Amino acid sequence: MQKHLKQIIVCIAFALSLFTGCKKGNNDTDKPLRYIAENGKLKGILDLNIVGTEFYGRYEIVNGVNGSDIGQVRGKIKGDTLIGNYYYKPWAGTNKKRIPIALLKKDGYLLEGKGVVVEFVNIPHFSPDIPIDFSNPRFIFIPITDTIFIKK
Repeated sequence: MQKHLKQIIVCIAFALSLFTGCKKGNNDTDKPLRYIAENGKLKGILDLNIVGTEFYGRYEIVNGVNGSDIGQVRGKIKGDTLIGNYYYKPWAGTNKKRIPIALLKKDGYLLEGKGVVVEFVNIPHFSPDIPIDFSNPRFIFIPITDTIFIKK
């Protein structure tokens, strides 16, 4: 009986160590990084979560008086470049759309690049033969930090 009790205690201790070990590396509960950008009447709001070499988050493009395209971004980080997809529902549409997105980390900012979009099996992505252009970005995202102002 004592042998079984030791085995049970060892199993419980092992299970607890696995459970707490997995929780430590989980960045999903961390607050996302928020970025904001403006270009004329367009405004971009980007909330990013970075986990290892991958990113995901929420991206909203506000088009002045017309409305907003709201959706999700997801992709991989390669060096200083985030390359992935933007899944969104257009403000005037009913069907979700998918387009590739590329962001370059530069001096603390994120620059949204432009590239030649090709499709393979109805999945759009940037052409691997033509470089993505970051020289004239649609948006330059500035990081936003939450600050609490206390009135005296």
